[in-house]
Amino acid sequence: MIKASRRLCVFTVLPVLAGMALSGQPASASSPEAWKQFRAEVESACVAMAAPRMKVASIRVDPTGTASFGVALLTDAATGAQHVCVYDKQTGKTELGGALETITDPVQPFSPEDATQLSDLTPQVQATLDELAKKGVPVNGQADTVKALLDGRVKSDDIGSLPTGPYRCNVFWYGFLDEGARRVGTHACTVSRAPGGGLVIEKTTGEHLHAETVPLKNGQTAFAGRTWIDGQSERQYDPTHPANAENDNFGNKVGRVLRSGERLFLVSIDERGMTEPDPTFFEILELVPQL
Repeated sequence: MIKASRRLCVFTVLPVLAGMALSGQPASASSPEAWKQFRAEVESACVAMAAPRMKVASIRVDPTGTASFGVALLTDAATGAQHVCVYDKQTGKTELGGALETITDPVQPFSPEDATQLSDLTPQVQATLDELAKKGVPVNGQADTVKALLDGRVKSDDIGSLPTGPYRCNVFWYGFLDEGARRVGTHACTVSRAPGGGLVIEKTTGEHLHAETVPLKNGQTAFAGRTWIDGQSERQYDPTHPANAENDNFGNKVGRVLRSGERLFLVSIDERGMTEPDPTFFEILELVPQL
């Protein structure tokens, strides 16, 4: 994945605030500079509210918020826990929620950053697809299937019983630049059994990937993997060394694993190799059996 900047503006909706309707641009924030000032106000207010309780390691501010509130997600530097902060657009009153529960199995040593990606993945995918639909931007059947599996409308088929062997794997990107969805390429993949009973998924052409399935709470499944290119020696997930020493465009990659019949989906919001954070981007790696 080469470095590039992305400019598509799509709302990010936190799951605890899913019931709140997204707003259009209010008169008080109708220009890019006004929105920039608004985000700065939300960040300042939320950090100040959090100060007596914790040191803030990072903060992600929803670009425009909801009709009534600015929204931010704060990460505690000491514990890695995440907290939702809401900022009343009319009064400036700010409130901070308690620590959100993460979904990762505590036995699996995900890094704090990767655990955050897993927690953010479902709302980011859903918000991006909802916004694309609102704009009338066509996506594809893979995205519709993944969204239905993520939000529980369709139950994922058993992942552990997926047949092993060669697969064709299609790469799709969503929310990248000004494009709603595009097919990036088709590559060769293999699926095999891990010693512990899970699956090993390997992408063997293009940007290589070695990933292993990891059980999560509530019967969900994640993957812990690593990307590399020919000549790089770091090819296994390593929570303490997330980037490849030879080229930091490659390294750890995590996400959700979903199955629909014969097809397996690896869904991630990994942004390694990108120059700017993008709360709209996600990727689907679709595995289809070789005929």
